[in-house]
Amino acid sequence: MNNNNVNWIWITITIVLYILLQLTTITQASQALTFTLEPQDAVVPEGHSVLLQCAGRGQIKQGGKATPVNISTTIRWRGPDGQDLGIVGDTFRTQLTNGSLYISSVEDNRGLTGAYQCLLSADDIGSVLSRPALVSIARQPELNQDFIETYRLPGETAYFRCLVGELGLGLVQWYKDELPLVLDKLRMVVLPNGALEIDETRPADRGAYQCNVTWGSFSRLSSKTNLNIKNESAMQPVAPAFLVGPSPKTVREGDTVTLDCVANGVPKPQMKWLRNGEELDLNDLDSRFSIIGTGSLQISSAEDIDSGNYQCRASNIVDSLDAQATVQVQVPPKFIQAPRDRVAAEKEDLTLECNIHGKPKPSIRWLKNGDLVTPNEYMQLDAGHNLRIVGLLPSDTGMFQCVGTNPAGSVHASARIRVVLPGELSSSDESKNDKSLSSGLLSRLPGPPRNLIAQIVKPRTVTLSWQEPLHNANEIVFYTIYYRMNNSEREQKLVTKAHDDLQLSIQSLLPGRIYQFRVVANTNFGQGESSPALATSTQAEMNIAGPPRNVEAYARSHNEIYVRWDMPTITNGEILKYRVYYSENDSGADIHNDSTSLDYVIRDLRPYTDYVISVVPFNRNGMGDPSAELKVKTYSATPSEPPNNVTLEVTSSSSITVHWEPPVEEDRNGQITGYKIRYRKFKDAPQVKSTPANIRYFELNSLDRSTEYQVKIAAMTVNGSGPFTEWYRASTLENDLDETQVPGKPTWISIQPGADNIGLYWGPPQQPEIKIRNYVLGWGRGIPDENSIELKDTERYYVLNNLESNAEYVLSLRARNRKGDGPPVYDNIKTRDEAPLNVPLPLEVPVGLRATTMSSSSIVVHWTDTMLSKNELPNDNRHYTVSYGMLGSNRYRYHNTTQLHTEINDLRPNTQYEFAVKVVKGRSESAWSMSVSNVTYQNVPVSPPRELSVRQDDQNPYNIIVQWLPPRHTVGQITGYNVFYTTETTKRDRDWFIEAFNGQETMLMLPNLKPHTTYYFKVQARLGKTNNKERESNAPFSTLVAFTTNPAVIMHELDMGIGKGMDNQNLLYIIIGGTALVLLLLLLGLLLLCRRKPQSSPEHTKKSYQKNNVGVPKPPDLWIHHDQMELKNIDKGLGHNATPVCSDNASSSGALTLPRSVVHSEYEVETPVPGHVTNSLDKRSYVAGYMTTSMNSTMERPQYPRTQYNHQNRSHMTMDTGLSQQSLSQPQNNSLVQTPEHPYGGYDANFCNTGTGAAGNGCVSTIESAKRGHPLKSFSVPGPPPTGVATPLNKHTPAVTIRPQNQSPYKKPSFSANTPNRLQSGGSVAHSTDEIQRLAPSTSTEELNQEMANLEGLMKDLSAITANEFEC
Repeated sequence: MNNNNVNWIWITITIVLYILLQLTTITQASQALTFTLEPQDAVVPEGHSVLLQCAGRGQIKQGGKATPVNISTTIRWRGPDGQDLGIVGDTFRTQLTNGSLYISSVEDNRGLTGAYQCLLSADDIGSVLSRPALVSIARQPELNQDFIETYRLPGETAYFRCLVGELGLGLVQWYKDELPLVLDKLRMVVLPNGALEIDETRPADRGAYQCNVTWGSFSRLSSKTNLNIKNESAMQPVAPAFLVGPSPKTVREGDTVTLDCVANGVPKPQMKWLRNGEELDLNDLDSRFSIIGTGSLQISSAEDIDSGNYQCRASNIVDSLDAQATVQVQVPPKFIQAPRDRVAAEKEDLTLECNIHGKPKPSIRWLKNGDLVTPNEYMQLDAGHNLRIVGLLPSDTGMFQCVGTNPAGSVHASARIRVVLPGELSSSDESKNDKSLSSGLLSRLPGPPRNLIAQIVKPRTVTLSWQEPLHNANEIVFYTIYYRMNNSEREQKLVTKAHDDLQLSIQSLLPGRIYQFRVVANTNFGQGESSPALATSTQAEMNIAGPPRNVEAYARSHNEIYVRWDMPTITNGEILKYRVYYSENDSGADIHNDSTSLDYVIRDLRPYTDYVISVVPFNRNGMGDPSAELKVKTYSATPSEPPNNVTLEVTSSSSITVHWEPPVEEDRNGQITGYKIRYRKFKDAPQVKSTPANIRYFELNSLDRSTEYQVKIAAMTVNGSGPFTEWYRASTLENDLDETQVPGKPTWISIQPGADNIGLYWGPPQQPEIKIRNYVLGWGRGIPDENSIELKDTERYYVLNNLESNAEYVLSLRARNRKGDGPPVYDNIKTRDEAPLNVPLPLEVPVGLRATTMSSSSIVVHWTDTMLSKNELPNDNRHYTVSYGMLGSNRYRYHNTTQLHTEINDLRPNTQYEFAVKVVKGRSESAWSMSVSNVTYQNVPVSPPRELSVRQDDQNPYNIIVQWLPPRHTVGQITGYNVFYTTETTKRDRDWFIEAFNGQETMLMLPNLKPHTTYYFKVQARLGKTNNKERESNAPFSTLVAFTTNPAVIMHELDMGIGKGMDNQNLLYIIIGGTALVLLLLLLGLLLLCRRKPQSSPEHTKKSYQKNNVGVPKPPDLWIHHDQMELKNIDKGLGHNATPVCSDNASSSGALTLPRSVVHSEYEVETPVPGHVTNSLDKRSYVAGYMTTSMNSTMERPQYPRTQYNHQNRSHMTMDTGLSQQSLSQPQNNSLVQTPEHPYGGYDANFCNTGTGAAGNGCVSTIESAKRGHPLKSFSVPGPPPTGVATPLNKHTPAVTIRPQNQSPYKKPSFSANTPNRLQSGGSVAHSTDEIQRLAPSTSTEELNQEMANLEGLMKDLSAITANEFEC
């Protein structure tokens, strides 16, 4: 009774508060124009008439009177098309003198059905619009026309459907065998939807059943359904099967809902109803739930709390079966806060508040004088429901209405706005005082602010700065900034916070528009003079696409969501793709997928999970505006795991209690609606019991004595049962527990005191044969049993809370059964001392929050903690939580850090984000700081410049032309390019030479590059104006291209110091003459060398070549050393193969060149020579410096072969053309790779295989001159084969000699440290790094071709010299 009294008190308080709220709402509504009678919905048969009534009044206050005066009003009507009705000439619609609308005949094909609204108007006040009244034609219900033969066993239930849809206002009469059916009220019932249900069927129920529906003057019969009753009775148990299950219902608040449910089975199933997994209590007398027929559920006066999932559960010993349906109770809109009349001054900002509650959430619209208000920059929706008017004008005077609509209905309230001049708001006395004060204080008003400028101009933001006035600046309290769009009268204003704020940022401007700005200084007694107006044009915004329209998303299964949308209204070009963003809940990570169509299916989702979805379009300018976010939940599925912690407790000789815990949250895959328990005796057919979802144990009764049972359990959702657990075993007792005597003493296991609680563990008495019903726990301070509580017989642990600290308590515990209480067990325990309260100091809110955009996906946030001293870092276990989210979105994410700054990554490009921060220390935390916002940058170009090429200028060979094509796709406007070039790709990008230029040109001319040098080029696009270089540095580079400058530039650079102004023709003559002179000197030196050499000398004997079988002499390999201008014979050993001199540490781009003065020839090591015998002019010894490589080597630059000697008869010069020149711009396996390990690309550094014979691999050593720049090169001359037998060369891997070339001083070869340098073996002198890296060869097609052409004649002369055993 006490609980009931309390409930009635609360109900009464709630009703009173509701009435007061409604009264408050009514008083807030405007009384200027009100409806006294509004039109109502009408449903009539076709051809009938309709009368829509409407009446209203107008009242205003005149002359300062408190009582309002009635004014005349007029009424007009708007039709279904939203336009005013032209009553004159309308044959069906007529407006009566009282304002009502009469429709003489409602016909479907004449446009007379639909929503009608009444417009009430009054002069000098405005107009208001009534609620819409829907006029529709009554439709006949659709009857069941399917002929059905039904067979039932005696005692089962029969169900006959009458209508396909809802009954509505019709009347149903059932017939059997074409005669009216006399209802047996004990077994038969007609459900609210017109269906007939017969329980406990009998043979007498056989027959043909049909229903007759009467609707007004219409009457129709349904088809017949034959009911046949079988003669035999069911012998075997049968699982339940539904004849009809509940269907989803959507009803308005206060309606009656009926959920049909009929099932059959053997034995007859038991019917239960659950809501959201909890069993409904149908036995409560005050319940609005009741059972109709055998199992249908009826809900009277549906309320919002009745919404949910309803399960009809039919169960018998064989199985249990669920049928579920969703009930949605819609609540009509109701005002929480209605707008009220306002009087405001011109140029002020005004907000009309309106808040409406309903289910589903009502959509709110604003009307002005009956016309829809379209939100714009001057009339804005604030928080989605309030109307904000900026810069009031006299034309804003009128009646404004807030209208809330949802499927359950609509509601509206009006407010009158009057716009007056600022002086009219004050009374006459106050105006006089103001005038007298103004005359005295006029001289103290400040002058106009000075030097008003726009410091920062962006598409939607302008930052202004100014200087204080020259006069009376000390009187200023704050500044007011007025701004308006050019050619607009509506002026808006912003106010600074203090007198020293000389800068203000104005946001929410329109891009590409001209605005007028002015600043006025304010004092406590008036405004000063205005500054001159400043006209500033905002920047044009990127032509991005607008948001997609009509975005819809709904779940298709437990792991799929279907999303569809329409193209944006503003596309700004072709839409390339759409990006669908989705995330779990509000704080999950964004995941996105792209689609080129107008729909997308999101797959592989989690069951029964909320997802937030939005769609963003992309055009050639990048990411557009996102759509509004939608929240969609995937369907539920069956649980993926069974219940946990299943235990069996034997409670008697005929019962076993099953205990369990539900599956973990992520494995439930939906809302648990119950548990299915299967149990059996060993090898018997299992029986089934079902439980609601809100219990965790179940007692299996009527079991056999002293028998082993197997039990398993599964969780259920609306989709069905999940997996079962393994079989658990337990045996019932042989005899029931004894209750003829009381239980013994329980035993304490553990007592754990706390400061304000005591935890108790105990065990059962030592007499297990005595039945225990429950335990009684008592406690008191100093005395026992001052308080007591009953606990279940299965409980073994309990915590006593809310105790005093440092106090001694006496505890008692006894077991109880029907015989009585057993002996108690006592114990004394003292609670602990209360821990001292550490009252933490309140944490101060961080200040100085600022957000700096770093890239298109990251923003760095900084702040100041005032609780820390200057330069002090947090070191007291405090941390900071940064909240961030897209501006205007309700989804926020959080990031923790221990620093005073943090970088937020994974943001969307070109999106405005809002940030706030708070301090957290232990359990204390500060309030959130003031929020700041910033916009991420737009995306960088999505593709690099294309088809980069480098060539020599045809008009001037000393200039290089770099040319490319613009990127295929860009984000933003390209304003220029950066051309990077260098001779070393190992350098960082910032160390390259950079040529930057503006404009759309895609070609650049580079003059005065170093001669005979390989340069590497790449190009990068540059975006529009920005204060940050990140967008440029992140722009992708084009493909790397290499180019070697022309050697013709050599003389051009040499003559810069000796003959400036010399033309190209004279330079050509000098080059030709100099080449001829060098060749002549070379020839003379060769002749002198041959004539001075005696044939009988030991040196000649040593150096002469052996004859072959037929006596043909083998000519020597002749080398011309550029620096010494000499000839040298290279000895060929007889009968053995010379070992090649290969440097494994050589550069991948050429051979190693060492000074000759420090290297001994390998041939001299093998064959000692007296020191006084020589055939060299400078008495120096040489080592071959050439290096050869197989043609199979991967090289980016072309290789040029030279003739090599082998042990076959090859008397002609050969050049292998097996390796064609590869374009450096084409990616191949051997393409240039811009890595520090391989700065010149994929050159193979293994020119020689030291593990095999040199002759077999065609290895020949090389040496290079220490000097550079000379035009003469080395060459080889063929000769006869030797007499010895040697292994022939592998013709599939022809040898190619890479000649040392003039090399740029900027190129340094890379060395490998894997194997030792063979040049340093055999007593060779070690060389320094400078000597090794001083020179590096290069190869050039033009250079070798010129060399071969220049020396072709000289080679013919040298062949004649060697005719007579090398005698001149």
